[in-house]
Amino acid sequence: MERHVLISLRIATKDDFFEANDTRKINIPYFYKNSLGVIETKVYYFNENTDIDTFRSCYAHSQIYVFNDVTQVRASVNCIDWDLVETELEYELNQLQQIKKESLDMKGKVFSEAIEHLNKNKWTGVPNQAIPYCSDYLKTRVSHHFAKNIFQTTNYIKAIGYRKEDMPKRITLAELKEDKNRIAPNITDFETPIGQNELNLFFEQEPFKLHLHSSLGNCELCWKKSDKTLIESIQYGTRFIDWHRDEETKYGNRFFRENKSIDDLVALAESGIQLNLLNEFNGDRCVCNF
Repeated sequence: MERHVLISLRIATKDDFFEANDTRKINIPYFYKNSLGVIETKVYYFNENTDIDTFRSCYAHSQIYVFNDVTQVRASVNCIDWDLVETELEYELNQLQQIKKESLDMKGKVFSEAIEHLNKNKWTGVPNQAIPYCSDYLKTRVSHHFAKNIFQTTNYIKAIGYRKEDMPKRITLAELKEDKNRIAPNITDFETPIGQNELNLFFEQEPFKLHLHSSLGNCELCWKKSDKTLIESIQYGTRFIDWHRDEETKYGNRFFRENKSIDDLVALAESGIQLNLLNEFNGDRCVCNF
């Protein structure tokens, strides 16, 4: 007769794998949380064959889990119906994919609706440097509402993905020290702040790649981006040139810095302008971080 158990896991600590004198413990079972946030069903064992560099990288990012009750480890590993666990995970992922197909819009529909809503009672125009309302209505308010529903309180701390390269233009250690509502783990939780190179090395170990051009991150043609980045995005290929043109025509003002229109940026992209002549630091301080 098959036996099934419900196991309880926790994030691993150094003491789970090393003795007080820093010698390795042998054959300690552990689980790995992948980049999707799912704890994989495969049981790994920490021993002399473990790739310690990869293990340390995963450990540093809280991706290593162990049993809560070590006295039940031996019994539990042999009793888990892993086929059943995998079936349940596949079902949840299929449900998520179905929800995405039915409700996820990737053509700017929600953005258009937000602009229309803000222009209902009085003219507001499209968002730009002078009227930067898009982050507030499309990100900040939505995120706060979601967090309030989840935590049942507004008293929570926000973790922001600042990197080493963001200092000091977007954030400083002094600001983080004084801030009681935001933390930046990549900057403060390691011996030295984590930068883009370290993140690239980490994601090289992940089982998937986004294959996304760096200039297209976040909103592809966000008006906060530098002229250089916007022109790079247009030259690379973006889905939203017509969308920006339609919105600018509808509301009579322009999205981009120095009152540039989307057609102005397209003309620059087609002119063969040397990107290294453009100022890549003329982007605004990002306000998408809540």
